This record gives sequence, C-alpha cells and structure tokens, in this order.
Amino acid sequence: MNLSSSGWGSSTRGLGALITVMMRYPEINSVQFNPDDRTLNMTFIVRKTIGDETWSALTDQLVDVLQTYRWVTGRPLSLIELDRLDWDTATIIELRRDIDTVSVEEVGMMIEVLHDWFEQDVVTDTHDLLEEELMLQEETIQANLEALSQDAHGHLVALRDEGRVVVFNT
Repeated sequence: MNLSSSGWGSSTRGLGALITVMMRYPEINSVQFNPDDRTLNMTFIVRKTIGDETWSALTDQLVDVLQTYRWVTGRPLSLIELDRLDWDTATIIELRRDIDTVSVEEVGMMIEVLHDWFEQDVVTDTHDLLEEELMLQEETIQANLEALSQDAHGHLVALRDEGRVVVFNT
C-alpha cells in the first residue's frame, strides 16, 4: 500500500491515526477528522443498493452492537450516526463517531456486521499484513486516536485511491 500526503500540518499524530485506521481496515474507503465538532467520519462502500427496510434493520443492529459494547465495557458513548448514499449499483455508508469515545474495537465490530449482512459486496482493498501486525496496529490506532482527541489542529482526510492511501490536512 502506497501513502501520499498533502498539506502536512502540525498534527502528525492525527495523520498517523488516519493512516493506521486505513491500513488496518481495508474495508474503510475514507476517514475524516473534523476538529470543529470533534468527530471521526468513516465511509464504507457496498456493491449494491440498500433498501429502506434493510437499512433500518442494519442501523438498528449496528447501534445495538455499539451500545452493548459500550455498556459491557463501562465506557461512555456520546455520538453514533449512520447515513447512506445510494447510487445505481452501490451504497456509501458513513459512520460518524465522536473522537473522545470512539474505539478501535467498535470499528472492527461495525466491519464484521457489514460483512455479516453483505458478505463479498463490501468493497475491500487488499493488504498483506500478518495477524501479529494487525494486532499491533490496533494498539497503535487506539493510542493515535487518543492523541488525536487531545491534539486536534485541523481537518484531516484519508482516502483510498487505486491501492494508495492519500492523506490531506486542510
């Protein structure tokens, strides 16, 4: 996976958070940090349109999974928003979470739920990481997310582009 960047600012730890999220989870199409409302937005692409009934059931399950995880771990939960944009043959799903309570585990849980619902229709970029590397990246991601919540200095965006991750600090 190649990495490119544009507009590097002072928040290199924040950029690191976005890069490690994109490298660890090949299902994430883009991730964006907005310091104004302190949110992290992640998008996923499904190779089919999702009807209203399916969307309602999916969002109910995703919210239940994330709320249950938060209840079991005793950690607070501020914001979970899910949105979709339907195209002719695909749907873009956006998960919006507050940076102060988001965790790497819940990102993984959301991806598992998407795979349960849509199997091979979840668009995935391939990677060659071993299981040990994936576990280490999860620890790095959590540390970087915590650093990002404390050192937020600009809009950060990471996008996939033909096998590369392109990162912007706007």
